[in-house]
Amino acid sequence: MRVVHFSDTYLPRRDGVITSIRTLTSALAEQGHPGMTVVPRHPGQAVEDNLLTLRALPCGVANLRLSPWLLRETGASGVLDQIAAFQPDMVHVHTPGTVGLLGVVAARKFGLPMVHTYHTDLHAYADAYRVPASALNALTKLYARRLGTPVHESHLVPITGPRAVRYARRAAARTRLVAGRAASVAGRAASVARRAAGRRPARTAPERPISNRHAAIDNYNRLLLGDADAVIVPTRAALNRITLPVPDERIFLVPTGVAARPTTPEAVAAFRAEHGIADTDRVLLFVGRVNREKGVGLLIESFSRIVARCPEARLVLVGAVFERRWLASLLDAAGPEAAARVTIVGEQPSHVVAAAYGAAEAFVFPSLSDTQALVLQEAALAGVPAVMCDEVLHGQGPLGGAAVLAAPEPDRFADAVLSLLADPEGARRVGRAAAAQAARHTPSAYAETMCEVYAFASAAAGRLNDRGRTRR
Repeated sequence: MRVVHFSDTYLPRRDGVITSIRTLTSALAEQGHPGMTVVPRHPGQAVEDNLLTLRALPCGVANLRLSPWLLRETGASGVLDQIAAFQPDMVHVHTPGTVGLLGVVAARKFGLPMVHTYHTDLHAYADAYRVPASALNALTKLYARRLGTPVHESHLVPITGPRAVRYARRAAARTRLVAGRAASVAGRAASVARRAAGRRPARTAPERPISNRHAAIDNYNRLLLGDADAVIVPTRAALNRITLPVPDERIFLVPTGVAARPTTPEAVAAFRAEHGIADTDRVLLFVGRVNREKGVGLLIESFSRIVARCPEARLVLVGAVFERRWLASLLDAAGPEAAARVTIVGEQPSHVVAAAYGAAEAFVFPSLSDTQALVLQEAALAGVPAVMCDEVLHGQGPLGGAAVLAAPEPDRFADAVLSLLADPEGARRVGRAAAAQAARHTPSAYAETMCEVYAFASAAAGRLNDRGRTRR
């Protein structure tokens, strides 16, 4: 099976979507399924086999780049020719940006079955950055134009109030920003729901109130996912937060397989020395984008309470920092004692991240917006116990409850971390249980499960789709 993958995020940028794609394509190739990956072009991007880069421009957000083909359709004609020459059997779309949209166009153009992975909770990200519904409406209309799908004004969310005129004028300028921010976002038994006695994963209605912003994202999702023959969600947390505009029989629960990141005592010692981490420091590690949607504000506030009771604690932040003024304001509010015990490492290659896991005593992850958080599995495979806030991701994610759950409040999160530090043997038990859970989700099992989903999508693609057209 020859699969072409589409993603708006790729190396040299680093995030969970990239890890998931590279894990999947590598495991599929090992099992005899060649793949091609279509991504935005970055300066200095390493050359890889079967990596097709699309001309792209920086959007000014989180080192994301957007392809201008959205504004000029002919800009993608050469890429589509190269995709056709690859002779793919399947299209797999991983992100909702301009490259992801090109995947939908390619599936339509070549009559191919399409799978879409819903990696990112777009509702949570739009809330975190207060993206106006008017900008989302403008993006939906632009996408619909490229897909040749008419969008009547009655299908869009009406914008009212004194800000409506100002938002309408700024909608076009915000479109690129919205697309960029939206993109910054496997054990068989728990993966494909149709294998579990023929039952699909039950979906729970989202508890958050419907807003203009959420309704606009629902319309946007309906446009992008409407043609998908199968939609992957990595954890039940995603299903519980949102209602996807896709029939239940097309939705599959497939956790991403994660491989351990090996390291050595020498590498761990070098990491500590390079970043001024003393042997007596009790390292609390966070890995991920150091951004507001990841709960970093809660983490910094909690850490000020942790340091007051455990002066040896040190918080190490590994990941890209895109809002430095915002982070500086958090550290100022935490106070000089806490700020002095925070080490900001920045974005790092995988071997450095592995050394960071080796130096950590606890993994702290306060995010409430992650659909799976691969870093939780990476920490678990390194034997590092985790403290987290997302109740659904804790109980129904890949770790299956093998972590410490804390309420998303500074005092409660601090108490949970301190309880781990005060009980090293208990912390080791949590770490061992987490490692056993994470070890179930291997890259090879992930690839095998995805092949089953691809087979389902291929069969479904022969049926009439929602618009009454037959695809091969």
